Amino acid sequence: MSLPATYKAVFATEDGKPIIKEVPLQQPSTNQVLLKVEFAPINPTDLLKIEGFFGKGPEYATCFQGSEGSGIVVAVGKDLKKPFSVGDRVHINRGSWGQYLLADSDDVSKILQDDLSLEDAASHWINPATVYYMGLEAERGGHKAVIHTAGSSALGRMMIRLFKHKGIKTINVVRRDEYVEVLKEEGADYVLNSQAPDFEVKLKEIAEKEHATLAFEAIGGEFTNKVIKAQPAGSSCLMYGTLSSYYLKEISIMELFKGKTLGSITLWGYIHELQSKDEMDKGRDLIHSLLPTLLSTKVQKVFKIDDLQEALAYYQENSSKGKILLKFH
Repeated sequence: MSLPATYKAVFATEDGKPIIKEVPLQQPSTNQVLLKVEFAPINPTDLLKIEGFFGKGPEYATCFQGSEGSGIVVAVGKDLKKPFSVGDRVHINRGSWGQYLLADSDDVSKILQDDLSLEDAASHWINPATVYYMGLEAERGGHKAVIHTAGSSALGRMMIRLFKHKGIKTINVVRRDEYVEVLKEEGADYVLNSQAPDFEVKLKEIAEKEHATLAFEAIGGEFTNKVIKAQPAGSSCLMYGTLSSYYLKEISIMELFKGKTLGSITLWGYIHELQSKDEMDKGRDLIHSLLPTLLSTKVQKVFKIDDLQEALAYYQENSSKGKILLKFH
């Protein structure tokens, strides 16, 4: 296969803006594989990283952006820790916003299903693993029903399917009526529009009826208190997103006196539980085995890398309708 001397990749500027650069293509060294990246999703974590939320430093401008993707092995180095051959279709775990990527062999995983398209294989970890971890938390706590405040998101639709499979009811919060029937078709038990005048009353009524003692909250700001107030005594509310604000407002201490707790849940927590490389590989393979079914992702639109700014603008307005992918070739 003829490979180019240079390729395009997305970096971040010091002031938190994405920029496309042309960089030289390098051949794989010991334990490395060279990947031709095909597709990568836009995730909230990608935007936070570009903005510098996870920190900045002298090396910041040299970091590839992108947290996951899919591609094809086009060259292999020597002494690989995991076996790969040219032509293998793979899931990419980080640094995916570029036309090519050099990666350690043990940071790449083969796509398990021959009939899983590269588009569908791109969103293989961030949302699926987070939802899987949420399911573990719900099962461990013996929760019979949960509240989820980003119901129409790609993650929310995965949660509906997985939790229904586990026998856990979901109370899903959306911001538009158009998503109510869509989520019910996915199998949602309840869907509430947060803009409705009786939203808080209905949320509390259903939460009490179904004993929704666990909530996964992605909004922040003043909305978190609405969720906590609706939950029964002794409930937990776990933050995992910041769609409205990085800060919480007007949390009622009186609700905490009822034995309610406020915490957080992150993908890093799940990764931390998988203490060995072997456990990590097994956990990843289990999640990947569910990608065609319970943890599948709807792709709504694909943009070429040169249309990055248009893609990011579209994502800001339409992220609830399905994943937006970047296409690199």
